[in-house]
Amino acid sequence: MLLEDFYNFLNLVFAVDEINRNPNILANVTLGYNVYDSYVDLFRTVQGAVRIYSGNTKQYPNYNCDKYGVLAAVIEGMASSFSIQYANIFGIYKYPQISFMSQEPLQSNKANFPFFYRTVPSEKTLYSAVIALLKHFGWMWVGIIYPDNDSSINAIKIIKNMIMENGGCIEFIKLVPSINDFSPERIKDIEQTIEKSTANVILVYGSKNYVYYLELNVHVTSIPGKVWIHTAESSFRMFNLENDTSVNGSLRFIMQKNENPEFIKFIKEVNPSRFPPGKTFTTWWDELCENRCPFNQRRRNCTGVESGRQIMYSHCNLRFTGMSYIVYNSVYAVAYALHEMYQEIPLSERLLDKNKLKFQDLKGWKLPQSVCSDICQPGNRKSIREGQPVCCYDCLPCPEGQMSNQTDVDVCTKCPENEWPNEQKTKCIKKVVTFLSYEDPIGVVLTCIAILFFAFSTVVLVVFIKNQNTPIVKANNRDLSYIILLSLILSCLSCLIFIERPERVTCFLRQAIFGITFAISVSSLLAKTLIVVIAFNATKPGKNLRKWVGAKMPKYIVFTCSTIQVFICIMWLFVTPPSIYYNKQSEVAKIIVECDKESAIAFYIILGYLCILASVCFIVAFFARKLPDTFNDAKLITFSMLIFFSVWAFFIPTYLSAKGTSTVAVEVFAILASSSGMLCSVFAPKCYIILIKPQKNRKNFVLKGTM
Repeated sequence: MLLEDFYNFLNLVFAVDEINRNPNILANVTLGYNVYDSYVDLFRTVQGAVRIYSGNTKQYPNYNCDKYGVLAAVIEGMASSFSIQYANIFGIYKYPQISFMSQEPLQSNKANFPFFYRTVPSEKTLYSAVIALLKHFGWMWVGIIYPDNDSSINAIKIIKNMIMENGGCIEFIKLVPSINDFSPERIKDIEQTIEKSTANVILVYGSKNYVYYLELNVHVTSIPGKVWIHTAESSFRMFNLENDTSVNGSLRFIMQKNENPEFIKFIKEVNPSRFPPGKTFTTWWDELCENRCPFNQRRRNCTGVESGRQIMYSHCNLRFTGMSYIVYNSVYAVAYALHEMYQEIPLSERLLDKNKLKFQDLKGWKLPQSVCSDICQPGNRKSIREGQPVCCYDCLPCPEGQMSNQTDVDVCTKCPENEWPNEQKTKCIKKVVTFLSYEDPIGVVLTCIAILFFAFSTVVLVVFIKNQNTPIVKANNRDLSYIILLSLILSCLSCLIFIERPERVTCFLRQAIFGITFAISVSSLLAKTLIVVIAFNATKPGKNLRKWVGAKMPKYIVFTCSTIQVFICIMWLFVTPPSIYYNKQSEVAKIIVECDKESAIAFYIILGYLCILASVCFIVAFFARKLPDTFNDAKLITFSMLIFFSVWAFFIPTYLSAKGTSTVAVEVFAILASSSGMLCSVFAPKCYIILIKPQKNRKNFVLKGTM
């Protein structure tokens, strides 16, 4: 029995005593324990397992003769190969098994080992540590020694591949016998292989018991010029011999050590009556206090040590007992798990006989677990880390439009077309049906602007009607001015149709009223300009244009141009009548109610015809702007057409890039902007004369061209 095993046992006793004295853990419940020795023998290990179940010195499978209490868990510190066999047996009876020694990666698979837990990390970290050590010192030529068991064979395969992947080479891989099979022939073969090797770095893989027997039988560390790397978790005090040389040239991987002052005090004051009877513990106790430890306060006359070397190998040097602290943690892991289970038992059941409590049937999954990644909560999905095992992953939020309502999902679920994930992305909820309405801020602003321009247009019309006999109103056909103002009033009112839930009728009226009213306005401006051009050319000798100058000619122009637009709208109504379209893609978590795509096509045709009219009007007005006519509005009409082109040239790309209700808002804004441009360009100067400068609204001023 190795010295570390004594400290493991003592820390078990110390932890149980400490828990039983603590009123905050398992109150009114006393923890007890049984200790079994595996003797590093698989057969006796299995015997010990059956004795644990049967509770007797004789083994009776499937019978429990224990008279002391309920078995809650088994804490073991065996090598990986033994621990796996134990787990196979414990799994049948569903007993929790907590190991403070086995680092076998296969035991991390909860499907195969559902009741296995450990308080040490998986051996995968050890593999990386070995590679990091070799790379740090530039050791690229190594030999490997390992025991003959399945766990070691699998581990060496992984380490071999990792060494080769990092540019290293392996001179030899030596499989050595089990602990009970160190024959002289095998010992000689191992020694010759090591002595003949040119590799100065040798990796020894195996448990601390295996390494102990290997060094005891083969004396591997006595071979000079070699650096030994041990994977076994152990202190350097493998032997208690004065001539021991096992430390020389050895490197070992050990876990972080923690000292517990209370445990050191316990070691000093522990009563030997607490130990099981037998020569092993008696011998250990005699060595503890017989000329070894100067700090002992209870036992014989401990006068001190004779040399520093004796301190190295004595029990006094407690900083080499780090493994026992892991045993301490294992006991506390079981205690806290039982405490949480016990808290969930109803009060009425707590008052019953405590021996009736079946701890092994109570939520064993609450024991501590070792996982690579935390559980991905609902609303997230697993993303496997590149180059790492599938159990190592990151948790990423579900993509837009997808959700997950379970933990650890690989792929999120896409919501139906009419639904959208909630903020946490844990369920799908109905999308909000929306449209440009009078409740929206944009809808309110556009409505106010439309009413304001409607009022301005109405005021201008009233001013013109009230002053219809004045020279400034009569100049250049007042009837056309009335028609233009009425069409602008209607275009402002038509904007209100856009700000409501679309229907089949309103989808048609939106574009039809807009197209027809603007066609009337632009054709009236065209008629105004053409009358000026015809009147000027009719006065020239040899020009027979007087028959085109009259009251009916402007009306014919307006009627003809407007009729074409009306015909386009009627054709649209009969060929592809408008319908309602529920847009589910434009905006997140919303369904936009809008007119269908055919309405947009009709809108572009109507707008295209208006652009043709406006282009003709602009060209004619541009060339007629300098004609010597006192009633010439060509300059004002040219400027109004420039505004018209600017507005709709800006509108088209903005309209195409807008989404949802923004498309309707952009169109309404364009209608209001172009209408206000015509109103201000053509009628503002005349209203200024009528209202601000009435002295200029006389025939002599108009004839002199001094407006």
